[in-house]
Order: sequence, then structure tokens, then C-alpha cells
Amino acid sequence: MKTKLFLIAILIFAIPVFVYAQPQVTINPPKGEPAAVISIEGKGFQPEEEIDIVITLDEGEKVGLGTEKVDIIKTDANGVFSVKSGIPINAKPGKHKIEIVGNKGSQTEVEIEVTPKEKK
Repeated sequence: MKTKLFLIAILIFAIPVFVYAQPQVTINPPKGEPAAVISIEGKGFQPEEEIDIVITLDEGEKVGLGTEKVDIIKTDANGVFSVKSGIPINAKPGKHKIEIVGNKGSQTEVEIEVTPKEKK
């Protein structure tokens, strides 16, 4: 009886970890000036999931990222994606939230630091 209870307890706690694994996104480089090119890579999303990547600028303005050369960002069969984008030219220096949301329910957020534009 103890063995059955132990197995049930493991299933109750282990299954949600596998089902609800948190997607991970990496921004490289993690900071840059407006118009700088960044790479956005994600893993742990649902297979073949369409992804929206949105940065929130000052005054709450939301701008889509990652669609520089593609119309739709979609994960592969392993839930992985990789796109390039530019930091919006109107982004002010400071930290900005980037939300990554999939059409099958995956979601996460990261931050990017926008640095002041270098004077030439």
C-alpha cells in the first residue's frame, strides 16, 4: 500500500513539471542601442507553435519583434525557434520587457537593456 501511495505522489508532483515546463528565451546580445540587430532564440515551446514576440516601450507602446525576414515565427517539431530582429529605433535607454507568446499556450517574458546611442 505504501508503494502505491509513493508512486501516486510521484506522479502527482512529476507530471505537472513535464506538462508545464517553462519555455526559455535568450536574447543575444542582451543589451544594445536602438537599431542594433539581436538574435532571439527560444526552446521549450509547443511543437509547430506560432510565436508572437512583443517589446513594450515607454508609454506602453508595443512593437512586434522577430519578423524582419519572415511573416510568421513558428517553432520546429522540438519546440525551438530562432529569429533575428532589430531593437526599435524609437526605444529609449533602459530596461524593456519582451513578451513571447505562442498560439498553443506557451508563454514567457525576458528583458532587454537598451543603451544610449553612441555619438559619432
